[in-house]
Amino acid sequence: ATRLQMLARGDEGYLLALGYSTQRGYGRNHPFAGEIRLGQVEVEIAVEEWGETVCVGEITLSECQMINQFSGSRELAPQFTRGYGLAFGHNERKTLAMALVDRALRAEELGEPIQGPAQQAEFVLAHADSVEASGFVSHLKLPHYVDFQSELELLRRLRQEYQATASCQAEAGDNAPAQANSQPQAADSGSSL
Repeated sequence: ATRLQMLARGDEGYLLALGYSTQRGYGRNHPFAGEIRLGQVEVEIAVEEWGETVCVGEITLSECQMINQFSGSRELAPQFTRGYGLAFGHNERKTLAMALVDRALRAEELGEPIQGPAQQAEFVLAHADSVEASGFVSHLKLPHYVDFQSELELLRRLRQEYQATASCQAEAGDNAPAQANSQPQAADSGSSL
C-alpha cells in the first residue's frame, strides 16, 4: 500500500520514463493492459457523532491494471502477475506508467533478477516525489555566494600551483640540453691514443 501511495504522488514524467525503460530492456516487463477505467468516486467522511458517513464530494480517478507473464520459480508456478496504477483526474498515461513501475518493483518479491533502475524500490521511491525534487533543483538558482567564493579561491590557488610547477619544469627542461653540451664526454677522450 505504501509503494502505491508513493507512486500515485509521483511525478508523471518520472514514472513515464521508468515505465518506458522497462519496455526497452531494463526490467523484463512487457505486459498487456488488462483494464483501464475512468470514473467518479464519492469522497466520504465518517461523522462519529452521527455514526454514519457523509459524502462531501466526488473526484475523477483513472485506474489501470497491467497483466504480465511470470515464468515461475522453484516456489511459484507460472502465472500472470499484475501491476496497478491509480491517478487523479483523466490521466491514463500516468496510470499506465505507474502500473508498469509497480509490476517492475515486484521483481524481488517474485525472485526475478534485478536488471534496471525501475526494479529498485529504494531508487524509484526516493526520487518519485516531484515536490521534493523540484525544490532541490530549484534551490540551485538561489545565491550560493559562500560556496562559490570558496570554490573560486581554491581554483585560483590550484592554478597558481600548476603554473609554478609548469614554470619549474620548463626551466629544468631548458637547462638540461645546455648542461649536457657543456660536459666533456668520457668515451671520446679515452678512445684516442
